[in-house]
Amino acid sequence: MSTFTQFLHKIFSGIESQEQRDEDYLAQSVDASDLERRIHELEYRGTEQQSFPLHAAFPARQGRRALW
Repeated sequence: MSTFTQFLHKIFSGIESQEQRDEDYLAQSVDASDLERRIHELEYRGTEQQSFPLHAAFPARQGRRALW
């Protein structure tokens, strides 16, 4: 292995990937509903609205909730 490759390996071997952190976070769930909540948080992180995306249920009614 080249010196540069060894250098990069030493630098990045200690850095945990985002995928591994997500898996560890999900592994800490205590029951099925907690697991589902955590999965939801990971799927929609970084979005403005953290609740269920309304556009998935009502394509023409973005941002408005149904009355029922």
